[in-house]
Amino acid sequence: MEEIFTKKNKNRVSKAVNHEMSYRKLTAAELHQFVQHWNYDDGIEPFKWIIQQKHLDKGTALCLYWLLQPDYFCGIQNEDQIQQDINYESYLLIKEIEKNYSSGFYEDENFSFDPNEFLDANANTKCIPAVMLETSKGTIFERQDIEFAFLREPNEKELKTINTKIADAVKIIKISNSDFVYDQTDAAIQAIIESIEYWKGKDLGKLKIKNLSYLWLDCVQKKHNWNWIIWDWETGNNIGVSNATKELTCVADTIIDHTIDGFQPSEIISDLYQDLAGVNNFYDLKRDPYSGVGLLFSTDHLKFRS
Repeated sequence: MEEIFTKKNKNRVSKAVNHEMSYRKLTAAELHQFVQHWNYDDGIEPFKWIIQQKHLDKGTALCLYWLLQPDYFCGIQNEDQIQQDINYESYLLIKEIEKNYSSGFYEDENFSFDPNEFLDANANTKCIPAVMLETSKGTIFERQDIEFAFLREPNEKELKTINTKIADAVKIIKISNSDFVYDQTDAAIQAIIESIEYWKGKDLGKLKIKNLSYLWLDCVQKKHNWNWIIWDWETGNNIGVSNATKELTCVADTIIDHTIDGFQPSEIISDLYQDLAGVNNFYDLKRDPYSGVGLLFSTDHLKFRS
């Protein structure tokens, strides 16, 4: 029987992948898609919780197991070398999945997964338990297209909103820096940082501190020749800026959110602004791609509608 996976299900998975809702709220079917869509460069933290859930389907556990590349560790000689390996956390996760899977901890078997998709004639599987090499029972539930989004240029009303929010950001900075004039982007970036530091821990009242992010985006747009963009979803849209190829996007509701509450140091406002120079994709970045903390998004998979 084919798995019914609605637009609502796809949107929930997409939000969890993009850190907009907790993966802990996903159903078993949604978790099956989550493990196939997760950006493993963002780390494996979600899976430490996921593999401990009895409602996790056996097919999902098996799929995750092979996505973690257990055969990689078959080529390592001893336990001491494994403990020193950069992927040791993944190894611990792999061993826990093996234990849970083999002991019958995962009872549901609705989604079929075939490990042979990850194997070729040269694969080293000598350290893989036989049960982890068998196809799980159930219905094939392949990776779904979960994106219901596209990029487009802002309309006249949205451009007016952007300009209004930039003007409001300038007023916010002037509260603590009365001499501030927005005529140089580098100086404006420093002024944003100083404003964030000034307002941290203070009662904001009706002050719309998030509007500082629009000034930050405007600086990025001017400094690096990025373009204002609307990331349009079925359930709403986000204002942001995108590079010329539309491969990378920063959206307005992230950088101030992440710094005003201390989740990220305020210096990241300047770091990301500077590191975007000459960048067309994640591989051009000189250091951490900022995607793991939701400041920079890959949008090369989204359509652009003029």
